[in-house]
Amino acid sequence: MKKLFIFFTTLVLTLSSVTFAMTPTYTNDAKFNRGVGNCCYYVDGSASGYANQISSAANNWEVTGYGWNPIYMTEVSSNYATHMDFYGRTPYTDSYLTGTIGAYTSYWNSNSTLVCNQTAFPTYDYFYTEIILNTNESASYDYRVAKHEMGHAFGLAHYLNHYSIMYPALGGMYVTTVQQCDHDTINYLYN
Repeated sequence: MKKLFIFFTTLVLTLSSVTFAMTPTYTNDAKFNRGVGNCCYYVDGSASGYANQISSAANNWEVTGYGWNPIYMTEVSSNYATHMDFYGRTPYTDSYLTGTIGAYTSYWNSNSTLVCNQTAFPTYDYFYTEIILNTNESASYDYRVAKHEMGHAFGLAHYLNHYSIMYPALGGMYVTTVQQCDHDTINYLYN
């Protein structure tokens, strides 16, 4: 009887952790008001050293390995009417890049008015985002940073699950790619 109890307890705990890992990670349901079916992104010259990481991140969000999602991303040569614009800055030129902040996302409406920046998440839909990368980071800039910030641009908040690309600290993040919980959130927000 004791072995049977231990078996069922282990089974319940295992299933609970699987369910937790797949919980959608959204905040206020704020997202791109144009959807993500033709999501254009622009990489400014100041962030061109991170073009490979940004392209890899775009590919990972398009093809997560967890089935269909609505994301289709295209890099463009101008920031006109894009969804995401990537810029590189340093802590000397951007006061938000303090301490260990590797990047942040700011959200804008169609009139180019700031909806909110890295200190908060938007509470209503937005037209485009700017992702600011800290260029003081080394040339081996972590690929997870671009994936994480794209997640914010899509509307995902930080998620205290070490197995999510949206975990708030690289040191505690156990994954290098978009996970099912992140993928499921995109489908929740945009379907």
